[in-house]
Amino acid sequence: MRYLCGLILLLVLGCSNQDAAVVSSKFRETTRDELKQAMHYHGVLFAERDDAGEWYFFRKGKRCRLFAYVDARKN
Repeated sequence: MRYLCGLILLLVLGCSNQDAAVVSSKFRETTRDELKQAMHYHGVLFAERDDAGEWYFFRKGKRCRLFAYVDARKN
């Protein structure tokens, strides 16, 4: 009985994914040079990174993706 309780406890703790982080499949760490080039391309001096890992800046009160032009070139 003690072994069964221990096994159930291990299964519950091992299968719990509450602490697991969800990361986008397209997520990639941006290099400093890529960030500098993207900011120069858009003509901005300041950009922020959100919780999902995407870089953005504000222009005329609208939130704009910093690397949207990279996605457009790939298509």
